[in-house]
Amino acid sequence: MERFWLQDVRVLLTQLGSSWEGLSARSVSTLQKQQKAREKIGDRKPWVSNLLLLAAQYKSPLVMLLIFAVFLSISLQEYSEGVIIAIVLLLTGGLSFFQERTAGKAIEHLKQLTRIKACVKRDGIIRDVYFEEIVPGDIVLLNAGDIIPGDACILESNDLHLNEAALTGESFPVAKFAGNCSVTGPLSKISNAVFKGTNVTNGSATVLVVNTGRNTVLGKIGRSLQQAEGPTSFEKGIYKFGYLLMYLTFVISGIILIVNVLQGKPIFDSVLFALALAVGLTPELLPAIMTITLSAGAKRMARKKVIVRKLTALQNLGEMDLLCCDKTGTITTGIMALNNAVDIEGAQSAKVLLYVYLNAFFQSGFSNPIDEAIMKVTGCDVADYRKIGEVPYDFHRKRLSILVGNEHQCIMITKGAVHNIVGVCSMIETRTGKIALDHATARQIENAFETFSSQGYRTLGVCYKNLAADSRLSKDDEADMVFLGLITLSDVPKNGIAESISRLKAIGIGLKIITGDNRFVAGHLATQIGVNTESLICGGDMEQLSDDALREAVNRTHVFAEVLPEQKEKIVKLLRQTGHAVGYLGDGINDANALKTADVGISIDNAVDVAKEAADIVLLDRDIDVIRQGVEEGRRTFGNTMKYIYITISANFGNMLSMAVASLVLPFLPILPVQILLNNFLSDLPAIALASDNVDKETLLKPAKWNLKFISRFMFVFGLQSSIFDFITFGVLYWYFYTAPALLRTGWFIESLLSEIAILFVLRTRLFFFKSKPSKALLASSAFTLLLFLFILCTPVSRKFAFYSLPATILGIIILIVIAYMTAAEMTKKWMMNKIR
Repeated sequence: MERFWLQDVRVLLTQLGSSWEGLSARSVSTLQKQQKAREKIGDRKPWVSNLLLLAAQYKSPLVMLLIFAVFLSISLQEYSEGVIIAIVLLLTGGLSFFQERTAGKAIEHLKQLTRIKACVKRDGIIRDVYFEEIVPGDIVLLNAGDIIPGDACILESNDLHLNEAALTGESFPVAKFAGNCSVTGPLSKISNAVFKGTNVTNGSATVLVVNTGRNTVLGKIGRSLQQAEGPTSFEKGIYKFGYLLMYLTFVISGIILIVNVLQGKPIFDSVLFALALAVGLTPELLPAIMTITLSAGAKRMARKKVIVRKLTALQNLGEMDLLCCDKTGTITTGIMALNNAVDIEGAQSAKVLLYVYLNAFFQSGFSNPIDEAIMKVTGCDVADYRKIGEVPYDFHRKRLSILVGNEHQCIMITKGAVHNIVGVCSMIETRTGKIALDHATARQIENAFETFSSQGYRTLGVCYKNLAADSRLSKDDEADMVFLGLITLSDVPKNGIAESISRLKAIGIGLKIITGDNRFVAGHLATQIGVNTESLICGGDMEQLSDDALREAVNRTHVFAEVLPEQKEKIVKLLRQTGHAVGYLGDGINDANALKTADVGISIDNAVDVAKEAADIVLLDRDIDVIRQGVEEGRRTFGNTMKYIYITISANFGNMLSMAVASLVLPFLPILPVQILLNNFLSDLPAIALASDNVDKETLLKPAKWNLKFISRFMFVFGLQSSIFDFITFGVLYWYFYTAPALLRTGWFIESLLSEIAILFVLRTRLFFFKSKPSKALLASSAFTLLLFLFILCTPVSRKFAFYSLPATILGIIILIVIAYMTAAEMTKKWMMNKIR
């Protein structure tokens, strides 16, 4: 429905077949069927998605050139060679496709566990439903922290403010109201409608959904306005690594092709040989390995009540060296208890208790531990009171005001941060009556506040004033109020939290507490759990520092108090700018931007919608030690991914260099193109099992960092070492045994395959390979690969790949060469690992 905000609400309700009581169950069922049918138009069928995923396995330009070579060989009637190349390519691509498809399904299942719900009214009954079940005509109830499920017209609102940055680019919240609107211009000027993808930052509202799915403004715009997430440091490393390989591939393959042609070798064979060399250097299973390792890690985390919403977040967890979090519910139990309700003189006050109870009882904003603690108090009778108005809490005012009345009076009651309450008061109530709030009495309040706070109590102020019954409450009414008293609440540290923090520190992760609480409460808690408070900094102090000074301050500070939402985001940005990989744990509206900014955003299952949507990881159990387990899982997946890169690229580079040099020295090609492809396929079979391999304990003790310089050095060192033993094999077979080309190729193939499997067990661990236990899957896949090769070698299939039987003497020498290679690799590994410690 176009420009629905120009129409009268009653007309919209009639057109949509709805009412103030919401849609009927029968109408909802019909509309959902229609919506499902409509939204499916243009969607990919499962078989189409599978076909596209399979095609993606062959998108590499090098592989496409080989496919072209298959058709070329067939057109030249080289049927046998063309078919064999095609079969090897199909097997390699099919293996990668199967693994990625399985991993992708597992991740989609995990994502279903964190679907977002909306609060709707249907048949007059309020219930929660998933976003995709919302239909036009639904009456949706919105509160602070909610994401808008569809384009909707506002029926009722109360101090409603929305963040519409996703659509308009405007980062400052905009006010919205019920009523008429005649604007036909930009979305930012439309005041009586809310749009899908935006979120409520303040207030509450009842809205009528008009458009859903593709019919919304966001749906029509598509993905053009959705900000693309920048690549993670791991992904940046992969890109740089890819460019390095591409450069080496084209340079070496190009030189070899030109030299072979100039030496008079067959052009077609030379082209195929160069292409096969290029494919041989490429770790074509890297995308599949990454997906498999990450999905396996995500499934293991799900068993520990941690849902990974974005796969790359696990890699980022492995790199994380700083965790920023609020204190409530993470450091503390999150279960607050009301301790005292006192007047200015420190005496228990029934009036303070009643007024703060009324404020908590009638507030309709987002649920919070403070109001939940107040509501547990017994003995407060509010049956005679009715709610007249409300000004919801926001993070700049730090106050919540409720207008209530009974047959005798109409009272505006405000509670909030003590300084913010004192700031709107002109009087103070004592036992003898009301007096002016002057410097002396303000100092008295401050002293009481500091005393309670230094004891670890969360301390709030309460004030009130009488208003007329027909008053329309607004923020402007928060002035000339009467200060009534203070309430104190306690939230004790979790059992074992100090030990959990120590365990984080032991694996290289520092903790920074970022809270909106005052400096006294924050400092008291930090001292209890052993966090350094020497350089505690407050939000107000941050405003006084230059960017350079603040950047230095946030690095040395472990406790931040009295911070605003935008300051949380700034702290995270500055920490990232100084080279830290930052995780942020939060569950509130004020945490959303910081969650997005962090390398890893972590939220909890009962967080507000906007926080969950911004997070990469959702905890079903709010325990900081679970994060430690997640970090270790991230490092495990990172380690297994790097194993594949280290092992495959060094072996591939060595093989490519060996074959390239040998092709220049020998009067014939040292190995046929189909043999190169078969070698590549067989060596990939055990490599896939690295995704589930065991990792050394040492790998889990420090942040995992991408190091392209070390990878390049590793590739050249171990690649050259591999080539040396390849040259020894060539020399022994060609100059000592005077082996014919077919036997030399067979011998070198056996040596190459055995070397790649052997080096896999050597390089998968920093320890001596006998001291590190590989996974059962890795052992099984390696054994299967050897058996498969023996089957090819000992059956008529061997002729298709030009393999021939070797004398026992040559086989024995090849085995000795492989053993010598493993020994040399162990010594080289020990030398390299000692250099990087």
